[in-house]
Amino acid sequence: MQLTIDPKVKEAGVSLAYSVIEFKNEAHNEGIWQEILNPLIQKIEEEDTLDSIKENPQILATKKVYRVLGKDPARFRPSSDSLWRRIVQQKGLYQINALVDLNNYFSLKWKLPFGAYDLEKVTDSIHLTVGAPDARYAGIGNKSVNIENLLVLEDGDGPFGSPTSDSTRGMITEETTQALLVGYQFKEDTAVNQAELKSVLETYLTDCRILEQGVI
Repeated sequence: MQLTIDPKVKEAGVSLAYSVIEFKNEAHNEGIWQEILNPLIQKIEEEDTLDSIKENPQILATKKVYRVLGKDPARFRPSSDSLWRRIVQQKGLYQINALVDLNNYFSLKWKLPFGAYDLEKVTDSIHLTVGAPDARYAGIGNKSVNIENLLVLEDGDGPFGSPTSDSTRGMITEETTQALLVGYQFKEDTAVNQAELKSVLETYLTDCRILEQGVI
């Protein structure tokens, strides 16, 4: 796996906490919901507010980078912000599949955008950069996502992921067996605990092996 970051993006303070995994996905894992996700959702519903989200250091740092790169975070919210707001407003979470559900758990836990991508659908050489003028892609749940000036992951076939909304091209399905999991970090101090993330993945994903893990 070759991951690189555009110097302009690096200068803005962005890093990627990544894991390359091999596993057997499943439509639903009850343990994820009962043991870690539902308790976290309940805690957020009881303790957090829209004001506390706005004041959170991770959310503030994320939005600052969006503005520096030329994207309005109020119109194109980071997925972590949207997800957290959804829970505070007691709208619940959609259950998708085991890896996507864990992806949402990590985002809520560390208050950062997380993305998971099927490595059979994207190439091994992946670059984090800024979306070109007028660039768009087919987003999950959206007909078209405006990725101009947005942080984007791209491979030889073009952009496929962002901390706001991922494309359908790299999306995780029940048939996915190898995946790249990325935490988009926006502060100098690393937020994602890689050892804890590894433990959760190995505990809740069937036959999970961590093939590679690091921060760039």
